[in-house]
Amino acid sequence: MAEEIATPSGSADGVDRCPKCGASDVVQLEDQHQFMCSFCRHRWGFERLDEAMGLSEGIADLTGVSYSTAASDIVSDDALVTLKCDGCGSEVVVDTDRTLQARCHWCKHVLSLNNRIPNGAVPDGILPFSVTREQAMAHIQRFAEERRSFALPAFADTFTPANVMGVYLPYMTVDGNISARLDGIGEITRRTTHSKEHGTTYYVDRYGVTRMLDIEIDDLIVESNFEKANIRSATSTNNVINAILPFDVKNIVRFDAHFLGEDYTSQRRDMDIDEAEGVAANHFMTVARGASEASVAQYRRGVRWESEQLRIDGVRWTSVLLPVWLYGFVENRKGTPVTHYIAVNGRTGATMGSVPINTRKAAMLAWGIAIGVSVVTWPLGFAMLVAS
Repeated sequence: MAEEIATPSGSADGVDRCPKCGASDVVQLEDQHQFMCSFCRHRWGFERLDEAMGLSEGIADLTGVSYSTAASDIVSDDALVTLKCDGCGSEVVVDTDRTLQARCHWCKHVLSLNNRIPNGAVPDGILPFSVTREQAMAHIQRFAEERRSFALPAFADTFTPANVMGVYLPYMTVDGNISARLDGIGEITRRTTHSKEHGTTYYVDRYGVTRMLDIEIDDLIVESNFEKANIRSATSTNNVINAILPFDVKNIVRFDAHFLGEDYTSQRRDMDIDEAEGVAANHFMTVARGASEASVAQYRRGVRWESEQLRIDGVRWTSVLLPVWLYGFVENRKGTPVTHYIAVNGRTGATMGSVPINTRKAAMLAWGIAIGVSVVTWPLGFAMLVAS
């Protein structure tokens, strides 16, 4: 049974107006904790999504599939949308693949996204950037410098950290009420013996191990864009995004397009829940394995799980945008363009990336090391053979 949870009022069109005068010309203050109306100068804070929707409550009682309005199935693939300004009547074209905010170029009124855009473009919540562009540039500069020696000359020559871009990437948060059963073999070493003829012999006791767990999972994050979810892409290294997790998702606030401003771009969700639920189930199983580790610590040689069963009693989905700083470089690999990314977590500064390797230089170094090792080890090996 599927149940839709209404996204909090005020986010349906992606714009929160001034609660005092109703103006849409709003700026985000530099301290990242308040908006200010450009007309009446009224200030107000952000409401956390977790508190607005009660997302930390009732996980143990979840049954079936619950989802927010913003996480409902995408009903249109149209990215280009024409909006009519409520202020002066002008028409403005918005590419929702790039941004969720629009401003009339005549009267500067912030345009309503409303229902003219497909589901997936306006999320429930957003996690604002706290790492500045300058800090992200420093992280990327440091990451690239450490790998410059073996980078392609074209990358080293054109590397410009100032080209870093702030982008909000689409994810879905999932709460899960799950049960798991793990069956396997655990081993404990009782004693070892050593001999010249047989080396080391291990005497091991084996036990059948079963663990049954009931788990409440709060705020698991799952990619909701096909391009970024494809971690085996042959044309880009977008898998580096997973290496800069986690995000402090409890600090996600209700979505407002004013967070995007002119400094950041955004990518809209193009995956439905049924297309993302397999990934969520795999993550749930990973959580279950981790939860069982403390109870099998006595099997010091480890446990090999041979059978795993997962029952999902209930899940709750919401749609969010998370902040990432990205630097990209396109390598021409045998006629195929491959994009290398360096990514910085927009909240923690965690950095990971891919630098195109100068394979000839790397191969020469590998051969040099191999020859050096051989020069040292071959005489030693020959001497030991003669001595025996």
